[in-house]
This record gives sequence, structure tokens and C-alpha cells, in this order.
Amino acid sequence: MPHTPRLSPFLPLGERVSIEVFYEKGYNAADDVTHDEEHIHDFYEIYVNLSGEVSFLVEDTLYPVSRGDVIVTRPNEVHKCIYHRDGIHEHFCIWLDGLPAASERLREEFGKQTLVIFSEEEKQQLIDLCFALHRVDTGDELLAFRAAGYLFGVLDLICRSRRLDPTPSALPPSFSDIVDYITAHYFEPSCTVAELCRRFYISKSTLCRHFRRYFQTTPSDYIESRRLSEAKKQLLAGASVQDACFGCGFSDCSYFILRFRKKFGVTPYRFQKGKGIGE
Repeated sequence: MPHTPRLSPFLPLGERVSIEVFYEKGYNAADDVTHDEEHIHDFYEIYVNLSGEVSFLVEDTLYPVSRGDVIVTRPNEVHKCIYHRDGIHEHFCIWLDGLPAASERLREEFGKQTLVIFSEEEKQQLIDLCFALHRVDTGDELLAFRAAGYLFGVLDLICRSRRLDPTPSALPPSFSDIVDYITAHYFEPSCTVAELCRRFYISKSTLCRHFRRYFQTTPSDYIESRRLSEAKKQLLAGASVQDACFGCGFSDCSYFILRFRKKFGVTPYRFQKGKGIGE
């Protein structure tokens, strides 16, 4: 069953910073329909791969990852792990809500790239730090100071070691064109499965098969995730619920509220008020 992040205050970094360090090692079948759906968190995610033949989808780009590679996703970016082959998948996820106020460098670096690749020596340092951080109780006031050192070690390694792979895994040009079109038009109500089929001269069954193969989702779910991600960003920027609805591609406000609540467990209005916007 997919893990639901439950962040708690990280005492040494102040009340506004929360964290969860999650470690998992388990068997995954590539065609398992119970895999996670697209994630859209309100916080940063640092994914560290330890094993498994997987890629990582962030927004409209599919990144290949191997042992010791890191994927950084920023708040409200659509992302998910894509499984290519049956086998053991071992990884860490560090979820971080807020960054230390004094660390402007972290804020700048975490706004740049998504895939970070290290030297073999740095990979082992990173993995050791993750295991050390995972073993420490970050809710214990004394031990949390030790955990803070491990966390800053991870963050510093990510900021310093920015040897980036410039070529994410290539999608077939025909499918890449469809994804690019969605990225440019998902906020328009006319961006539908039917319109994609018409525009790219492709049958619905073939389109769905491509999305299942490369993104392990359906085209309609992918478009909706992009829209809901955009809705959260607009709400956080102060847009009204109605403006966010129409601004992210929904044409019916009641349906938008229904889908937003189903995805995030809260109405758009409550989400906005909970973040202190529009008060």
C-alpha cells in the first residue's frame, strides 16, 4: 500500500521546518496496477535510489536513475516512480517542508535541477548519511541535533555535487510530441483525450497504451494531475477558487472542487485557508 508522508517538526531547524525520512526495500512488479498514482506534495521530496530498474517522472520529463542518484522535486510538482522490470526496489524518500531560513543557498540550489548524479565516492557518502539520518529519532530534542548534522550533510552534498545528466531517457518522438502538447495546453479545457487523438491521428486505445507503458497512468489522469498541480500553485498565489478552476483547465467549478477534494482530501477553499492565503 502506498505510504502517506507524515511530516513532524524538526526541532533544531525551528517550528516551520518539518521532515520525514522514509526507507523502503520491497519487491515490485512492473505491471502492478496498485502502484502509486501521481504525487503532488506541498513540500520538497528527495528521492535516493538504492536499487531497482526504475525511472522517475517529474512533470513532463522521465529521468533514468540508478544506485546513488537523487531526484529532487519541489512543492506541487507532479511526480511518480516508474517501474520497468519486476524486482527489488530499495530507496529513501526525505520529505522536507520548508528550508532553514538562514540557508538562502539551499533555496537557490533546490530551485534549479531535478536529477543529481554523484561520483561513486559521493554516492556512498550520501547513502551512509541517509541510513544514519533514518536511524535517528528526529522528534527527540537531543538526538535531533545529531540528525540535523546528517540532514545538512545530505543537502550540502546535493548542492555541491551537481554533475547532471543532460539527457533524460528519450521517449519516442511521437509520444514526446503528445506530452509536449499537454504541457503547453493542459490549462485549456479543450485539452482532452479526444482532442489528442484527433490532433495526433492516434486511436484512444493506442494513446492509452503509450501512457500506460511510459508513464504507468492514463492520459486523462495525467492531464488532471497537471491541472490539479497548477490549481494548487494558483491558490497559493492568492487566486480565488473560481479563478484557479478556470485557470488550470477545468470548465465546471463543482467538478473541480470534487476532484480537488478527492485528490488532496480537502476542498480548494480549505486548502487555501489552511496555508494562510486570502485571510
